[in-house]
Amino acid sequence: MNRLSGQELRVATVVALGGLLAVLDTTIVVVAVPQFMTTFDAPLTTIQWITTAYALGMVAAMPLAAMFAQRWGARRVYLAALLVFTAASAAAGAAGDLGWLIAARAVQGLAGGLINPLGMTLGFGAVSPERRARMTVITGLPLLVGPILGPLLGGVLLDSLSWRALFFITVPPALLAMAGVLRWIPAAAPTAERSPMDITGALLLVPGVVAVAYGLSEETTAMPVRAVIVLAGLASVAAFVRRSWRHHAPLLNVRLLRDRTFGRNTAILALYSAPYFGSMLLMPTYIQVIRGDSALISALMMVPGAIGMGASIQIAARVLERFGSRAVVGTGLGLAITSVGLTALVLGPDTPYALLAILAALQGAGTGAITMPTIASAGRDLDGPDLASGSAILPLTSTVANAVGTAAVSALFTGLIALATGGRSLAALDDPAADAALLAEIVSAYRVTLAGTLVVMVVALVVRLRTPPAQAARKAEPSTLRSAA
Repeated sequence: MNRLSGQELRVATVVALGGLLAVLDTTIVVVAVPQFMTTFDAPLTTIQWITTAYALGMVAAMPLAAMFAQRWGARRVYLAALLVFTAASAAAGAAGDLGWLIAARAVQGLAGGLINPLGMTLGFGAVSPERRARMTVITGLPLLVGPILGPLLGGVLLDSLSWRALFFITVPPALLAMAGVLRWIPAAAPTAERSPMDITGALLLVPGVVAVAYGLSEETTAMPVRAVIVLAGLASVAAFVRRSWRHHAPLLNVRLLRDRTFGRNTAILALYSAPYFGSMLLMPTYIQVIRGDSALISALMMVPGAIGMGASIQIAARVLERFGSRAVVGTGLGLAITSVGLTALVLGPDTPYALLAILAALQGAGTGAITMPTIASAGRDLDGPDLASGSAILPLTSTVANAVGTAAVSALFTGLIALATGGRSLAALDDPAADAALLAEIVSAYRVTLAGTLVVMVVALVVRLRTPPAQAARKAEPSTLRSAA
């Protein structure tokens, strides 16, 4: 059994700590939106930039991670990203006005966007290919736990301290992560020649992915304007892919997607991430609007999923070595599909929370068996420059898929609610529980939306099952990038 050594475990822990901080800050401020509106005397359309600036900063930085790692070394850039993240966190906590806070969040997002791709590069580079599944169990956990832990921690800090604590809380662990990197992750040996910087590729890809993410997530902008922004972003990304396919040293080696192992696993990651993260907005509104319960209950209902996820990740890492990713990920998708299907069937105005918690734990178990083995399988055979590109492509794919899934689920659900309520939104209803017929229509909208996410998960399962059990070895191809500095 390919257990991690003590040194490898220390590397994994340090990388996971940094990654957790970056992911945590995507959701920790969500619970403070009402207080921000009061504190800064600003409307929601302005306050939402506290979260939007961070998210767009992350998306903008992710495509650059591989290029930076190739030119200056993953460890050096990772340390610099942690340093900038720490300083921006302190600046956000000390913000004297809203503009200051938004600017600090943008810088924080830029640094945070580098942390996870570079952390994956460092983690995978520290172990042999057969132990990368074990490394992923630790280093990849923040990607799943962070979005769930954020609102819980944010609520506790907001109730016991103040909104400034939401940002100051990340400073000590970030400093601890920096110390761990300096102590336990050795610097890479310098190479004789630095790789060239693909500036043209960066000018195509970075604005492209930012435009797509912005157009999909910015709900206050008129729909026609958002559509134009998304189309322009997609055109820019397409131009990047076309150029990079022929370029000898592209910003990201997109030819990796032609590899059967990496390409199919990346597709599965996108196909599951989109409906999974998109559907996460449904349960909080169900609990608070339909059931009339508090935001704390909404946050607590996320805990069973996190527990199921944590348990299954540990099991999946062990059985992955014996049965392979096809069986493990296929089983995880089966569990997730079963959970979502049963939730759509039993969801009603008074469905017992205990039953919903069990189903959430089941989906969490499925998610843990899907995401980490998929990432480990995708990165198993990557090395050198391809490892840097793959480590950037995977989180970027997941992030964009999350934005697409959230936008799609939101659009479907909003449209169904409008049909059920005569054009009104769910927030505009005074007391939906008072009208039994209307309540039944609203619950039906939840169930149909869940069924929509189920369809995409089934597609992911089909892709997984169409992959032959015995993966052919990756063809030896000359790297299109040069060695990392």
